Amino acid sequence: MKAEVTQRTAVRAKMLVRGLSRSLRNSLAVIVCASQVVGCASSPESVDARYVSPNAYQNWSCGQLVDERMRLTKEVERISGLQRQNANADAAMMTVGVIVFWPVLIGLAATKDRKDELGRLKGEYDAVDLSTRTRQCTMPAPGAPSVPAVPTPESAAMIADAAGVYKGKGTTDSWCVAPTMTVTLKGDIAEGQLSELSSGATTSTISGTIDNSGVVTLEFKGTNANYFSGRVDGALKGNLLSLQFRSKTATACNYAFDLQKG
Repeated sequence: MKAEVTQRTAVRAKMLVRGLSRSLRNSLAVIVCASQVVGCASSPESVDARYVSPNAYQNWSCGQLVDERMRLTKEVERISGLQRQNANADAAMMTVGVIVFWPVLIGLAATKDRKDELGRLKGEYDAVDLSTRTRQCTMPAPGAPSVPAVPTPESAAMIADAAGVYKGKGTTDSWCVAPTMTVTLKGDIAEGQLSELSSGATTSTISGTIDNSGVVTLEFKGTNANYFSGRVDGALKGNLLSLQFRSKTATACNYAFDLQKG
């Protein structure tokens, strides 16, 4: 019986609300939500992105960044849709409550507010998008893989032309020792050494591959915990192999290399 009464009340309230003009309904909802006596879900457009450092993605490959960007795009759209539904439902409920019996709205959280989740996702998307653009990763066409799945004559020729020894001194922050690096490309295999010391002694060994799109993915393994370990993507530009990353030392040095093919 109680459920039937509640249902009839809700129906009558909805009929009453429908009798109001849309502008009046919206005004009532905005006033109640803005009063902060109730918990209304924010519209997805009003949710700001939370800052996420792009450094979290500094060791990701272009393929990983592109895939993550696509995943986050879909997830932001999905959560935005849910948040919009909740915001609309809250607005309707608040309008009904104001007309029927507004004191019951005090302290009420009508629906789940996903603004924290949406803000985090927007921040992650911004960080991944910035990393993708900074490293000039190529975005695939819709439905296409991030790199060619099968080697083509053009990619085979590119890999053959890239063979050789790339070496040089990197630039870094004023408080850091300028690092040196040597990378040898042979076929689709890469190997080399990194030194973060003024003596030039090896502090990290390097192994890796070059893919069909010309991205050189390098795996660094430090000789101890003080030296760099991680994955870094490099880009071939003619006879230059360019890459950037941050050291794992307490000084957190930023390294940038343009290794010259010798």
